[in-house]
Amino acid sequence: MNIQIRQSQQGAEAEFVRGLEWLFEPPGSRPQDWDRDRAVGRAAQLLGQENVALFEARSPQDQLVGVASVYLDILSVRFGRRASIEDLAVHPEWRSRGVGARLLTTARAWAHEQGADYVFLESGVGRTEAHRFYLREGANHAAAAFRWTMEHNRLGEAGDPVVLDQRIDF
Repeated sequence: MNIQIRQSQQGAEAEFVRGLEWLFEPPGSRPQDWDRDRAVGRAAQLLGQENVALFEARSPQDQLVGVASVYLDILSVRFGRRASIEDLAVHPEWRSRGVGARLLTTARAWAHEQGADYVFLESGVGRTEAHRFYLREGANHAAAAFRWTMEHNRLGEAGDPVVLDQRIDF
């Protein structure tokens, strides 16, 4: 299979985001506050940054069949420079055909070229097939990830910002 992997260019943001939406299919789900236009805007911002790479996989017919984003993000005291693969999505009809492996290899190579000491990737707990794939690709199951969603971007029923109770009782 002749799959081409290339860095996304400005003007391809909407198509990249469409690729991310493959992650919403089971066992994944659409984030509660997903806003496609906001995601396209974020992709546009990221394309101009040196510490970020957005990759796309293309079929021989130039069809988008996979996407990946990798960020050179923190310098850890314990582990050194980290690169994070935040998104890795393959079109459902193209899974198990080497697309994900090519994207992962490309993202890891980019991270290495940028000076990363290790690559971090988190994956939803229900994505057991993806977990097996990452282990086959040489990853170590190194951590459990936890997330707190910040409420400052959410609106209440009347469109007003949600105010969180900030009182702490001890």
